[in-house]
Amino acid sequence: VSSRRLRCIPFATRLAVVTFVDMSAYRPGRGFDADAVRRLQERKRQAVGIADVPAADVNQQWDRVLGGSDQQKKLRCGHCTRPLSEEEVASKKLVCTRCTDAAAAAAKGDWCKSAACLAHEEMGIPLLYYCQRHALKMTTPAVAAKVSRSNAEPSQPMAQESINAINNAPNEGTGQLVRGTSIFANNLHDSCRHTYLAVLSFNVLAECYVRVEGQPWNAFTYCDDAHLTWEHRQSQILRILQASDADVICLQEVVAEKRVPPGGGPDEWQLPAWTDELQGYTGVLQGLKQKEWDKTAERNLKFTGQAKPTGVATFYRTDRFEMSAASKHGSGSGTTVFLKCRHVAQPGGVPLEVAVANIHLVGSPDKFDEHVKALNSLKKNLGKQDLRIVCGDFNGECEAGTAVADWFEQEGLLEVKTGTSWAEPGKALRLDHIFASPRLKVVAASGDLLPSEIGSGLPCATCPSDHAPVAALFLGEMRDRCPW
Repeated sequence: VSSRRLRCIPFATRLAVVTFVDMSAYRPGRGFDADAVRRLQERKRQAVGIADVPAADVNQQWDRVLGGSDQQKKLRCGHCTRPLSEEEVASKKLVCTRCTDAAAAAAKGDWCKSAACLAHEEMGIPLLYYCQRHALKMTTPAVAAKVSRSNAEPSQPMAQESINAINNAPNEGTGQLVRGTSIFANNLHDSCRHTYLAVLSFNVLAECYVRVEGQPWNAFTYCDDAHLTWEHRQSQILRILQASDADVICLQEVVAEKRVPPGGGPDEWQLPAWTDELQGYTGVLQGLKQKEWDKTAERNLKFTGQAKPTGVATFYRTDRFEMSAASKHGSGSGTTVFLKCRHVAQPGGVPLEVAVANIHLVGSPDKFDEHVKALNSLKKNLGKQDLRIVCGDFNGECEAGTAVADWFEQEGLLEVKTGTSWAEPGKALRLDHIFASPRLKVVAASGDLLPSEIGSGLPCATCPSDHAPVAALFLGEMRDRCPW
């Protein structure tokens, strides 16, 4: 009807014409017709293919947000948020093949078939995602490691002085590490090792602090002379460190040496030559200025008779980790390195990133003010890194209610329950500690000293320092990136 002729039609008649529009799909008070909804959903699947995933949004504002021209949102998996492949998009899948295969394996093929039916029901897509998330929890490395630890049997007979690297010894639900053996032995498969992080902390006892005249605390009258010579202890220390297979090694009381820098020039205080034998590791010496190292050397010359400065040093495996940011240092706060795993747990995933702090608090546990001051300085070095580990020689047991324990509680870092690490005849203490973020799950930790070591005191034939190394194996996962 032309607009001119429509004006001639009375208003009531025009209203009647509008009333005759077909509204069979919608029935007042009764909602949409179920058959009509199914037809609409079928047309939508045929025309669009994938629902509940953002489609391309091509405009100048979106280009500026993504930082380029002709940028588009990527179609992503509804569970893991990885971009869907061209084949998956063409087949109109909402979940990527990797997630579907893992879910199918978890339920022997029955889960995927039953869950696919949910896509055609009301609220089916959210239910599909929910079921898939909970099914995949049963296939994560953490669950697999827990099951394997509970069912594993020792591959060799146990002995008093030497047992497997990890066994089912009670340590609050975690395995127990044994000195001198690989942290990873008999515990996990190479295919998932990149989700794990092994950390070892060891005060190696600097040679300038051994039997200093007028200092009864380092006289070691109960030790054999052969167990105190640096030549004898150095080889043992290297064997322990290399055999541990740790990803990160934090050493305290490392004696710096004057050496020619890699680029040439005058001698500078650097890592000692013996650390070059740590194959596969990159070392980071406490980053003090050369004048500060000179002052430390002069101080030790005054108090020990040897101009040998000491500090902390951190080593990390170069085949598994790289530096994600410059390391940070302090005279009292030690060294903090920021590491990024070279591998990811799953294709398209986010690599593990962690900050590891290596600290050596002053000798007297009564100097809590200095301890807290050093820790506050360490806090600035850690920055806003989400996953954090702090380890070293604390020269105290960090019992509940102490200033150091309260500081870590406020920072939200949990202590790993490692065993005793220092001993004189008949007495053992926990002076070396490891603290970590709650999202780093503890898989295994080092245990107590051997009875023979407590009886004789340290150093001894089985431990080349007055401190034993403490270690922990963590399972860490990064949070997923924002899917869009």
